[in-house]
Amino acid sequence: MISGGADPSIRLWDLESRGSQLEHIHRSCASVSKSSHEDAHTHAITSLSIYPFDPVPSTILSTSHDGTLKLSALQSPAITPLHTFTLDCTPYSHSFSAQPASTLLVAVATSDPTVRLVDLRSGLSTHGLPGHTAAVLSVSWAPHRPYLLASASADNRVIIFDVRRGGHNSAIATLDMDDPVGLINPGAGSVSASSESRSAFSRHGRAHNGAVTGVRWTSNGSHIITTGQDSRIRVWDAATGANTLVHFGPRVRNTASSHLAERVPLIIPKRFMNSGQETLLWPNFHEQDDRGEIFMFELREGTFVKRLRVPGLSTGPQASRGRSTALSAARINDLVWRGNGASGEGLELFSAHGDGTIRTWVSREPDGEPDEAEEAAQADRKRKHDVLEEIYQGFIGADPRLYT
Repeated sequence: MISGGADPSIRLWDLESRGSQLEHIHRSCASVSKSSHEDAHTHAITSLSIYPFDPVPSTILSTSHDGTLKLSALQSPAITPLHTFTLDCTPYSHSFSAQPASTLLVAVATSDPTVRLVDLRSGLSTHGLPGHTAAVLSVSWAPHRPYLLASASADNRVIIFDVRRGGHNSAIATLDMDDPVGLINPGAGSVSASSESRSAFSRHGRAHNGAVTGVRWTSNGSHIITTGQDSRIRVWDAATGANTLVHFGPRVRNTASSHLAERVPLIIPKRFMNSGQETLLWPNFHEQDDRGEIFMFELREGTFVKRLRVPGLSTGPQASRGRSTALSAARINDLVWRGNGASGEGLELFSAHGDGTIRTWVSREPDGEPDEAEEAAQADRKRKHDVLEEIYQGFIGADPRLYT
């Protein structure tokens, strides 16, 4: 696993080093910082990824507030920057397709309204995809179509691009939160004329009532997931662009921040879940009152599964009074996962926090501290048990101490 910080350093972690121990503190096995290498990033890291086509991970891509995208080699005990792409704007995130038919283009979401494309073969970063009117915060390649790219912007919009097309023709569709029907195949049956004639791309379509901070495809490319600063998570039919109207309830928070940044959900394919359902994990973000909460939802129905809470945090009104939470353990900046980890307990989740720590979560029994729903259920069961016990004691007229 790789991580990047505001220092700005990049570190490599060997997740297999601890064997089957659940209580373990990892030590990074390689790192790079501006003090250790003259070509390293000089400002806070904004996104990281591992080049997917190496048999053994040996190359990473990184973006930073210094306005660059870098390729670096993983050569333990060092991480060595190899090439720098100067973007002349602030990059917030990037995406590289792991598809075998990948175009070897890195899509970069930046403070510029144009999605930047970096060509690894030529070393050029001059090509762009116009369509947005504000900063682009998140980008994601389709897992099933190597030429399709989704982008999310502070202009409240999500645009689907076909990179084979040039200029403004590359924007082929927008997502509209008011459209639960989407594009209809004329041969699909009886539909209204307005549905059939709806334009796939519209400059008036809005995916959220606020900046869209994240966009992701499901693993098979059937759906698109978006998150916005209207505190909504939306699920879209990727084939038609329809808003599936999945509702995740009032728990979700994603407030406006003084600093633009990508904030995306983590999607776990159903084959890795005991429930057999695709699962969405969302680290709640509240600028003034982070509580270290991660919510788990069933993706297709929006059903609440459980809440994960960072242990040892005070979540009352006194917890954040008089100080910023930006550098606290309660601020969760990113989530990643892997299956069948070294703990031998199945799914492992890793969360990156504002205090500079990375925490590991393991799916094991017992689940630990119950969430609100579990606590309420336990209290209800106890109340019903006490009522039944009182009735029973009244019938037999016995000393209740005999039954305690």
